[in-house]
Amino acid sequence: MGSSTESVRVIIYGDEYSIKGDADIETTKKVAEYVNLKMEEVQKSVTSRDKVKVAVLSAMNIAGELLGFKEKYERYLNKYEELQKKAAAISQRIDDNVEIM
Repeated sequence: MGSSTESVRVIIYGDEYSIKGDADIETTKKVAEYVNLKMEEVQKSVTSRDKVKVAVLSAMNIAGELLGFKEKYERYLNKYEELQKKAAAISQRIDDNVEIM
C-alpha cells in the first residue's frame, strides 16, 4: 500500500470526512464503505439514533470480526507450521533412503 498525499472525501453514516492516511485512495474508500455498511446494520438492530452509540457498537462488531480472523489466522499458521515439519521429516526420510540405495 502506497501512501497518498491527497485527502479522500468519504461519507460515513451521513457525515462527510476528509481522510488522509497511509492507505491508497481506493483502500480508504473501501474501508469507509465497510464502516458505513456496518453502521447501517447496527442502526437496524438498535432503537437508538445516537450516532456515537451506533459508532461504538459498529466498532465493537468490526473489532470482533478482526479478532475472529486473527484467531483463524493463528490456527492456520500453526497447522501450516506442523505440516511444514511433517513434510521436512518425510523429505529427510526419502533422502536417507535414497542414500542407502
